[in-house]
Amino acid sequence: MKRLTSLIIGIAIMSLAYSQTTNPELVSSAGESFNNSTYQICWSVGECVTATHLAEDYIITQGFHQNSYVITEVKNLATDINISVYPNPTKDLLTVNLEESARPSSVLTVTDINGKVLQQAEITSDVEQLDFSNYSNGVYFLTLKQENQLIKSFKIIKN
Repeated sequence: MKRLTSLIIGIAIMSLAYSQTTNPELVSSAGESFNNSTYQICWSVGECVTATHLAEDYIITQGFHQNSYVITEVKNLATDINISVYPNPTKDLLTVNLEESARPSSVLTVTDINGKVLQQAEITSDVEQLDFSNYSNGVYFLTLKQENQLIKSFKIIKN
């Protein structure tokens, strides 16, 4: 009986100690934050709705939006090198056509939306094929660097 009571108390304590271990993230195309001495209002486009609160004339819908922004800019630098990437969106193979002038000491890099490098390949021919079949559906970035200088960047959609 003593063991059963200890077990039940232990389970109750452990269930109260359970907490979420992942940080929810939001990738949004727009957002803003306003505040004064009384209120703070933050909004973003595309957030998941998790709760709605009603009070008199106010409706507040609360989602995963956090009041800290990390803004990532994708630049296409002016260059005379012609590069084509297709098909985009892709399912399996992504073909990259490059001019011969893009080949010397050039590297193609595939990163996920968090910036994690998933694939890197030195360019050896005018046509390169990158395998996306093992990646989950989502948005990826393909960059071409020449002598560690960014030449071009592409947003790739995998479905």
